[in-house]
Amino acid sequence: MPADTDSAKPVRLQRVHILEKRARLRADPKLDREALLSLANRFASVPNVRRALVRPSTGSVILETFGPVETVLAHVAEEGIAKITRPPKTPPVHQVMQLGVMRMDMGVKKRTGDALDLRTTVGLALLGGAIVQLARGQIAGPATTLALSAISLLDKK
Repeated sequence: MPADTDSAKPVRLQRVHILEKRARLRADPKLDREALLSLANRFASVPNVRRALVRPSTGSVILETFGPVETVLAHVAEEGIAKITRPPKTPPVHQVMQLGVMRMDMGVKKRTGDALDLRTTVGLALLGGAIVQLARGQIAGPATTLALSAISLLDKK
């Protein structure tokens, strides 16, 4: 029977949530249920671990400890059970927003055969809103504001 080499290799885990006596660690890449159970059993043998819970749907292990969780995590790393890393930094909100707007713009162009882009579509929608407000007899307030916003968008090409 071949030797179990997987249990000797440290598993890559990312910190998800860390509290004083509790840690949620997610496997990277995601492990199957049996591998997570094996990992939890190895964690349970580490001193000061109260219990190790497995969450197969998220591919994570929850460690509950008697003392500071950082001490236990350091011991886990020293023993070679797991290599624990910080999760990658999330991009700044403005970058996420820019990417979302760019994707919407590409989607509009694709669906209209490059006849419209996002700016033109929003401008036309605002112009349509201004026309509706004019039809209702509301010239000074909403119609003017909507029309000026539409013109500023449509004029930027």
